[in-house]
This record gives sequence, C-alpha cells and structure tokens, in this order.
Amino acid sequence: MAATQHPISGSNFQQLAKTYFSRSLEKIAAVLERHPTPILALLFLLYLWILKSERTKPLWHDELFTYYIAQAPTFHKMIEWTQTIDLNPPLYYIAARLTFHVIHPGIFSVRFPSMVAYFVATLCLYIFVRRRLTPLYGCLAALVMLSSEFNIYSYEARPYAMVLGFAGILALSWQRAIDDDKSRSWVALLFVAIGGFGMLLSHILASVAYAAFLVTEAIRFAIRRKPSWLLWICLAIPLSACITYFHPMQNHDAGTFPQQFQASILQLLAAYSDLWIGISSLIGVAIIVIVLLTEKQEPSNVKTPHHSFIWPEIILALGLCCVPLVVIMVFMHSHSAYFPRYGIPAIFGASILVPWFIARWTGTSSRAALICCLVFIFGVVTPSSLARHLQNLVQREKPKPASLTGESNVSLSKVMVDLPLVDASGLTFLEMNSRENTAFLSRVYYLNDMEAAIQYSNATIFEGFPYLKNKFPIRAHIEPYRQFIQQHSKFLVLGTYNYPEDWILRKLLADHATLRFLGDYSSGYKDEQLYEVTLDHR
Repeated sequence: MAATQHPISGSNFQQLAKTYFSRSLEKIAAVLERHPTPILALLFLLYLWILKSERTKPLWHDELFTYYIAQAPTFHKMIEWTQTIDLNPPLYYIAARLTFHVIHPGIFSVRFPSMVAYFVATLCLYIFVRRRLTPLYGCLAALVMLSSEFNIYSYEARPYAMVLGFAGILALSWQRAIDDDKSRSWVALLFVAIGGFGMLLSHILASVAYAAFLVTEAIRFAIRRKPSWLLWICLAIPLSACITYFHPMQNHDAGTFPQQFQASILQLLAAYSDLWIGISSLIGVAIIVIVLLTEKQEPSNVKTPHHSFIWPEIILALGLCCVPLVVIMVFMHSHSAYFPRYGIPAIFGASILVPWFIARWTGTSSRAALICCLVFIFGVVTPSSLARHLQNLVQREKPKPASLTGESNVSLSKVMVDLPLVDASGLTFLEMNSRENTAFLSRVYYLNDMEAAIQYSNATIFEGFPYLKNKFPIRAHIEPYRQFIQQHSKFLVLGTYNYPEDWILRKLLADHATLRFLGDYSSGYKDEQLYEVTLDHR
C-alpha cells in the first residue's frame, strides 16, 4: 500500500523557513567569529560609502577657517591665529598643514585628517569591544558609530573626528594597561599619554571627555585601594596641554551668542534625543528580529562562553555619555552657545553600551550579534539612500520651475547686476568668497555694527570680520553699516529674517527702509531669501 502524503501546512512551512534562516545565520556567525577579516573589510567599505559625500560637498564657514589658518604664512602665525581667530588648540591645523605638503591644498586634503581619525576611532572601538566579547560584537560597536548622526564629522575639516580618534587610542591603551597592570605594558602606557595629548590638543571641550577617564581611574583606585602609579602619571602628563586653552577661553568669553543658540534644558533633551533615537530604533528592529528567530524548543547552539566588560569600562562608557550633560550645564551658567558636535565623545560611550546590552540579554549569542550588525548596516546604507543614489545615476534631477513659493532658477549673480549685494550672514559671506568669481564678489558686502548686532541678534561672532580681511583671502567688501547706507540708497540683501544671528534685515526695518521680496535663490548657502532694499535719505 502506498505511503500517505502529508502536505506541509502554512504554519509548518513558516516554522521550517524560520528554522532554516535561523540556522543559516548561526553558521554564518560561526564562520565570522573564527575568521573576522571580512568584518574589517566590511567596515572599510561602509566607511567609503559614508565618505562619498566628500566629493561634492564644498567647504562651509568653519571649515574655511581651518583651511585658511593651516595655510598661514609661517608656522608661528598659524599658532597665533588658532589662539586669536578660531579659538582651538593647534593639533588639527598642524595635521592639515602637514597634509598640504603631501597633497595640494584643497577640499580633500584639508578633510583628510578627519577621515583618518574617524576610521581610527571606529577600529579602536571594534578592538575595544572584541577584546571583551567577540568579533561580531566589536563589529556591532563600530556600526553604531558609523550609523550615528555624528558620522558627518568624518568628512569635515574640524577637530571633532580627531577627538574621537585619540579617544579611541586612549580607551584601547587604557584597557590594555589595566589588564596587564605591570611594567611590561609600557607600550600601552605610552599610547595612553599619546591619546591624552591628542585629545586635549584637538579641542578644548575634549577635556570633559578626558575627565571621564580620570574619574573612572579614580573610582577604580578607590575600590581596589591599589594605585597604578605609572598609569596615573601617563594620564596626568597630557594635562599640560591645557596651557593652550588660556587665550582661546579668554577670547571666547568676550563674545555674545543669540539666546536660541545658548545652552538650555531643551538643548540637553535634543542632544540626547539626537544621540539615542536613531540608535534605539535600530536596536528595536534588531530585538524584534532576534525574538522572531528564537526557537522555543531549543536554545541557539552557537553561543560563545559568557564574556562581558569589567565594571570600569562600563563606568567609562557612561562617563563619555555624560559629556553633553556636563558641557550644557557649564554653558548654561556662562550663557555660551551649544552645538551637538560639542558632545561627540558620547557616541563612543553609546557604541560600547549597545553591544554590552545585547550581549547580556542574549548570553553573548553570536547569532544575535550578527542580526544586530545586519540591521545597523542598513543604518549606514538605507534602502532609500541606495534607491536615491541609483536614481541619480540613471536620471539626473531636472531643474525645478519657478513656483508660487518664490523659488527662482536665475543665478543669484545675474539679479540686478548694477546693485550692491549685502550678505546678512557671515556664514554666507565667507563661503561666497571661496566659491564665487571675482566679478560677482566685487559687488558683495558684509556690514558691521557692534551695537546693532547686540541689539537685534545678541550675536557678535562675525563682528571680527574686518580683522580677518587682513588674514584670509577675502575678496568681497567689509564696511561699517552706517557708512554703507549713507552711500547706497538702493541695494540687495541676501538673508534670513528669523535666523538668530542675522540682524541686518531687522535693523533696516527699524531704520524705515522699504524691503521688497524678490524670491528664493537656492545657491547652496544658508541664506536663500533675496530682498531689494530702498532707503529714503531725505
């Protein structure tokens, strides 16, 4: 008699598919744990994907400061300008100046130190986590950093990526030093000092992240009652770099900032939402997938022996996550401006805590780590960004026609060429000087008035432009507001009325000027709204 056929039901098919997919992930995870070289190749390729934006993105206002200062006539002048103009320690400018000797000064070369530093931070993070957990968890830590909002600083010519890079060197060397805790770890101790100097010579606010290392080591000493004298010496020596902070801090305190930019509780909430919302959403997706692929009948048979971070490493990660909190609280007292990039060391701490949480929850499951890595890869290269990139290759974006919104396709340089054009923002003014031709810049102006700047925007950051005129290759004009309006009864203003630092439009209305809106001109600058201004000098 023939055997009875039992058709596979829908639920059985789903169970079989789930089991097959789950076990396939286990096999892949096992291979990657034994042979982690492809992980490093993947991280490098993803990093190149992030850097693709560097090819077309022009230097913005702050990057231009780096670019010009690094090309100062002499090394001594460069150091002087870092203390009086850009108010930063000198390390990034030195790195850029050295790069200019190898690669011709340009967009790529001035950003190159950041490109290297951010990837160094990623590799250090990978090794830091791998030493305690597994290669896949190290990959997850690196992917958290690469998928974060802070990855834009990997191709920005500012010192924030360098802070992360040296923080990674310091963290990895510190981890090795506390493991060995013997004189033979002199190489690790040497790199502790190098990492400390690198951090503190990159940015003033790196001192807050550096304090997290000092506090962690102090707590470790309080519990162990056994000081690591050589480690303390190597952590203390870099503090001498703080001598470079004196003049920048003194000059920084002399400036005023709009209330909207000043540190506040709202900015504190925004700082942590920006840090964690993207990470939390990806973790949520990964947790759902892990739960769905977990077989109830039997646990995953691909589990490594349970490993975890030691408590000082968790304290360090939490301390780094507290950097935005500390900076904002200090800046609230001094009424200073706070920007999210000031809290960039927090991403290093978050990138340690995420794999630590997943490892504790799953018992260091390699399959769970692989699932998380796959999810976070899509945090770096999302389907929407892939589709958008492919669409741009197949079909170039067509110019948008003029609409009722006032958008114009006419070049800004061709509008009323007989009238002067005033930039309301110092951001736009400096960027125009690096991108526009001399003929157009001959009619471009930036106006100074300390009293008006304080009254209408409480911002004096751009009032030092006349001083920059003798230092930077500024081809456009910088004039006092009163002098300009006495000489010109009609001119154009490119500005944004509600932008906190733009005071000129508000000042003109107070002086009874007539403003006629001409349209929105998307030229790649912060300001896009163009006005025709008429003054009655009678």
